[in-house]
Amino acid sequence: MSAFIYQWIDALWIPVGLLVVHKKHRLWAVGFIAACMLMMRLQVELLAGVGYERGIVGLMDSHIFNRGLVVYSVIYIIYFLLAYYSPGTRGSVFMAASISIFFFALFLSMIVMVL
Repeated sequence: MSAFIYQWIDALWIPVGLLVVHKKHRLWAVGFIAACMLMMRLQVELLAGVGYERGIVGLMDSHIFNRGLVVYSVIYIIYFLLAYYSPGTRGSVFMAASISIFFFALFLSMIVMVL
């Protein structure tokens, strides 16, 4: 049971996002979190599928899932801070920021997972 909870511990960010983000941006925030959760699992499956569960370079000893959780959690915090302090942002600008931060999180987490 605890292994199942650990695999989905990052889903706790969804209620946090619903509480922190302003009402008109909540759907984008939930979509951002869901996309990041899916992408992290795809990255872990990719590296584990080719036999590198501890990273390709070998500089870090932790499992790639743990590294992904840390990186994406930091990105979530930054995203929530930016969303909280920009309540008047139009929907299209907020969407563009969400997509940009998503790709930043993707590339940063991949670099950390490869290490």
